[in-house]
Amino acid sequence: MKKDCKKYVDNDVFKFVCALKPHLIDDDITVYTKPFPDDANDIDNQASLVTEKYFTKDRIDELKQMFIQRIKECENPFDIECVDLDGGYDVTEDMLFDVEK
Repeated sequence: MKKDCKKYVDNDVFKFVCALKPHLIDDDITVYTKPFPDDANDIDNQASLVTEKYFTKDRIDELKQMFIQRIKECENPFDIECVDLDGGYDVTEDMLFDVEK
């Protein structure tokens, strides 16, 4: 019994990079606090403390939902760029994307 052999076809290959558009991936969040004591002058430690205390699991979940909603509401949230064009790979007819459709 003969195995079905698929024939490789001539092809072009396009490689794309898809990334979220920059305006969708960040947001400024302002956190107001009481003044730190004058002797607590290490701004890095202060910022770490505020980050740890403010960005709780619940706030992180809210941020996730905000970003998800922002992406859902955008008609096309992606920057899509062709970064490589090649061809001649071992592919069969059923693997080709039909640009005529």
